[in-house]
Amino acid sequence: MNRLKGRFKKIFASSRPGGDSSAIVEPWLHPYHETTSIADILSCFRLLLGRNPNVEEWTGHRMQVGDPLKQVVKGYLTSLEFARRELTKEMPAEIRVAELPEFKIYFDLNDSAVGKFVRDNNYEPEVAAVFRNLLRPGMSVLDIGANIGYFTMLSASIVGPSGHVFAVEPNHQNVKLIEASRRLNRFQQITVAPFAAASEVGILSLTTSHSTGTTSLLPDEISALLKARIVPCAAIDTLMPPDQRIDLIKIDVDGAEYRAMQGCRSLIERSRPAIISEFAPGLLPGISGIDGKQYLSWFGTQGYEVSVILPDGSVTPFGQNWDGVIQAYKERGVDHIDLLALPQSVRL
Repeated sequence: MNRLKGRFKKIFASSRPGGDSSAIVEPWLHPYHETTSIADILSCFRLLLGRNPNVEEWTGHRMQVGDPLKQVVKGYLTSLEFARRELTKEMPAEIRVAELPEFKIYFDLNDSAVGKFVRDNNYEPEVAAVFRNLLRPGMSVLDIGANIGYFTMLSASIVGPSGHVFAVEPNHQNVKLIEASRRLNRFQQITVAPFAAASEVGILSLTTSHSTGTTSLLPDEISALLKARIVPCAAIDTLMPPDQRIDLIKIDVDGAEYRAMQGCRSLIERSRPAIISEFAPGLLPGISGIDGKQYLSWFGTQGYEVSVILPDGSVTPFGQNWDGVIQAYKERGVDHIDLLALPQSVRL
């Protein structure tokens, strides 16, 4: 018995048979395998079943080593033990109001992605600082990927009744919170658009985790399509009044930024707005079909220069040095950074 426990301990310290603990510290340095290893089976137990395997069952489970990984994981996901953990069941919403210095906003206490930071008045303070620096009363803002509406409410509080804010958000739960906050603050200058911004009119699949979400093309298989969460999408240019001026665009759509920007090219050419964009190079290929450098280069084709927003709210200009921006992202060591793009003739 003790010898078996010792073997389990040694296996947990390696990423694959024969591996070492450095695989855990720096997993990105190790190749991905489509076949199942002992470490994969142990991970399924720990992550999906919430326990370590016992000695009696281990012999049977380890016989899956070498089988297709997708097939093995599916087996654990469809097991009764996994179903009883109810991990896929959404937590009931616990809606509260955060009373912030400039506005009030509804949020979900169970939302660990955004809600808890809004509650503590600590949601992306560096980006909020740029908003406060750029916006003035009477300006108009386009908030693409508005989430629960933090930047929508912040913008509305700054631009005032003479300005306007357009909040674009496909997650209907978030849309309800945005509308509730709009009414709570009596912000008549907010228009809520319940769709995903894209390059054309159509439908997309939406996958959510708490208040955040990712849109993607519809699955090819009918069975997967029928299970998918479908949301409408549209190009901003087709819905925005042709004489509407926009002074600032904020876009944060988890890898769909390029597709969304393609749908508001006319607006950008007409208004030459400042653009605050999330930059997550790892998400762009799978969602927008381009890499990080191609996304940055698109700003260059529109006559824009880019700065990186720093944690203290200041910015470092890179002009059109796209390699420099990517290097700044790598050095930050986070999943994304935020960019400020301005027309070449504009300076902060």
